[in-house]
Amino acid sequence: MFNKFLDKKKKHYLIMIPLIAFVFNGCEEERSSKEVVKTLRSVKYITVSESEAGRSHTYFGTSQAQHEAKLSFRVSGIIQDISVKVGDTLKRGDSIAKLEKVSFELEVDKQQASLAQMEADRRKSESDYKRTKELYENNNVSIEELESSRTSVESARAQVSFSKKTLKQKELDLLYTELKSSENCSVSEVYKEMNENVNAGEDIVSVACGEVNEIKISVPENLINSIKNGMLAKVKFDSISNREFNAKVSEVSVSSSSSTTFPIILTLNNLYEKNIRSGMAAEVTFTLYSGEDEEHSILYLPPIAVGKDVDGRYVYIVKPTNSIEEGLIKRQSVHIGALTSSGIEIFEGITSGDKIVTAGMSTIRDGLIVKAE
Repeated sequence: MFNKFLDKKKKHYLIMIPLIAFVFNGCEEERSSKEVVKTLRSVKYITVSESEAGRSHTYFGTSQAQHEAKLSFRVSGIIQDISVKVGDTLKRGDSIAKLEKVSFELEVDKQQASLAQMEADRRKSESDYKRTKELYENNNVSIEELESSRTSVESARAQVSFSKKTLKQKELDLLYTELKSSENCSVSEVYKEMNENVNAGEDIVSVACGEVNEIKISVPENLINSIKNGMLAKVKFDSISNREFNAKVSEVSVSSSSSTTFPIILTLNNLYEKNIRSGMAAEVTFTLYSGEDEEHSILYLPPIAVGKDVDGRYVYIVKPTNSIEEGLIKRQSVHIGALTSSGIEIFEGITSGDKIVTAGMSTIRDGLIVKAE
């Protein structure tokens, strides 16, 4: 009887063992499946498109005339009169300022007298030479005396020539005591006053000549290669409301005016606005597209998508894998620019079409397989 009971128990255990193994295998498979799901971290990303490459960049500068200059006297002296003030309009030949002329007039008179004496000495030397030559032909003087007389004539003529040039310079100095406008201009600033003693080359007034149709701005070094001659821009003035002007880049500097910026000159097109004056604050807006300069195209990303570590700024790019729902994380170093209303400027490191992680960056690493959403 007892043996029959044991046989029944053995049969019961033999039936339970496969069931228990099946249950444990199912649990193990379920646990393994859950572990696989946990390793596939979810991340969110954005795709950089061509539309992200065309962005507006605004810079501030000032208007200026076609020709601006600071005028000065060519000679030193005391200012006798300044006949202009800021805002005056000048025509070609108009007087701007005068120096006292008395000392210059005396120099001219003195040089004229010196020249007259030199002319007399020349005529006397020529007369002596003529007489000595006749005596030499009659064998009454030596060849040495003839040569000496000829040398005196040549010296006297050279002194007369030099004296004439000196007189011309003195007369020019007298003319230089009056400062005149060389073209149609307007007075931007007056630096000196009457009775001041000034040196040659010292600034007296500043003038703006020609139409005020240029704008000068400074562009940072990370954008200078994207600015080309002929590139179009929009210009606004704070003092002229509800007006927008078209402009074209006319000059691009090849050297930096400071450590980080390069000067750019733009010329206003179809200028009919007479209220634009030299020195007005101007707002210049460029729109840059990757198609214009593929090598230096600018893309924009949300600030949250750009990280920073000891190696510098970087982003995570989601690279495609064999699975549609999965992606391979790649760390990519980037060169950034300014933070704008469109996002952070990205100059190098990414291209149009890249998928950039925007959420979940703190939990991923380079080479990780993720679930891209």
